Amino acid sequence: MAAIAAIIPRQLVAISSALFPSFSSSIFGSSWSIPLLPSLRDIIPPFLLAVPKKKVSHSRKAMRSANKGLKDKQNLVHCPGCGAAKLAHHLCPHCYSSINRAWKSKSRNDGSASAMEVPS
Repeated sequence: MAAIAAIIPRQLVAISSALFPSFSSSIFGSSWSIPLLPSLRDIIPPFLLAVPKKKVSHSRKAMRSANKGLKDKQNLVHCPGCGAAKLAHHLCPHCYSSINRAWKSKSRNDGSASAMEVPS
């Protein structure tokens, strides 16, 4: 593939010099300096090229991530109302659900009673 890429510019120079002699001497004969691209080491800092040399084994990966596990809760207390376990400074879910059910049943009973009381 590289050989084909090297042949094509030579053929282009030969064809253009045959068709346009003044054009070819002015373009291809001149000593234009083409700016060369800097090497990859100059463009990218060395710390971006750092990659692991070998695959990390499963056991080493597990040892590294062992301390990333879930931590135990230290702020569990007993609810003074029902005695169930709850988070400190939070509502007890058992007490809240029982109060919520009582409020909803009361609002349903009041709503059905008020619907009957509406005069027509």
